Amino acid sequence: MKKLIIISIVFMFYNCENELSNKIPSFEAVINDNFNWVADSYVATVQNNQLSITGTGQFGTIAMQVDSPEVRSYNLSSLTDEFAIFQDTLQFSTQNDGVNSIAFLSDGYIDINEIDNVNNTITGHFHFDAYNLTGEYTINISEGVFYRIPITSEIQD
Repeated sequence: MKKLIIISIVFMFYNCENELSNKIPSFEAVINDNFNWVADSYVATVQNNQLSITGTGQFGTIAMQVDSPEVRSYNLSSLTDEFAIFQDTLQFSTQNDGVNSIAFLSDGYIDINEIDNVNNTITGHFHFDAYNLTGEYTINISEGVFYRIPITSEIQD
């Protein structure tokens, strides 16, 4: 009986392990707590000292931008320069707030955990709540991960 309990616990933890795919690189998130979104293509770009990370999947695009490519946390809201967008049939952005109350504000974060200058990749995680342009509809993006996404640099003249 004791072995059965131990095996059950091990099996439970194995199945509860991160549900994201084992692809490397990877860009994934959960939409509205019930849909696992996975990017088929992705890119991280540094241009004019701004970092943009974009992933496109069959069911939409997630794009994020921060003011400096550094390992740290960035807050997302309509009050900051850092932002995130989800685009499917509608565009949702952390630069938009809800219209029904002052309590309906976009928010979120991007945590850049690693910038690998040898392999030129970036890794981190994110979460955000965003509204469409009219502020009537919202979307929740959670458990977001970007792992070893290749970084390209563009220099403007």
